[in-house]
Amino acid sequence: MPSKEKPYKFVVRLPLEMRVQIAESAQHYRRSMNSDIVARLHQSFSGIPTDASERGLAPPLHEQLERILKPQLTQEERELIRTYRRLSKDKRQALQSLLT
Repeated sequence: MPSKEKPYKFVVRLPLEMRVQIAESAQHYRRSMNSDIVARLHQSFSGIPTDASERGLAPPLHEQLERILKPQLTQEERELIRTYRRLSKDKRQALQSLLT
């Protein structure tokens, strides 16, 4: 029987309003708050997010800093990098194998 991977414990400070929302969501889906948070995180990392959802996750001034730090890249190259970063590890490896 394969051994189970031990989950990583991580403490997060949440605004009270968000904690209430998570508690309500967890109750609605009949699961623990931890399970609800894990499911939501898993969903947010699944597939390629839209530009709008990525902008919602990006910290303030992220796009401007990227342009300053990578001025030599074209818009198309920046879009390729952004899309690549959104891929799962397996999809990145598959793409790298395809390109080499």
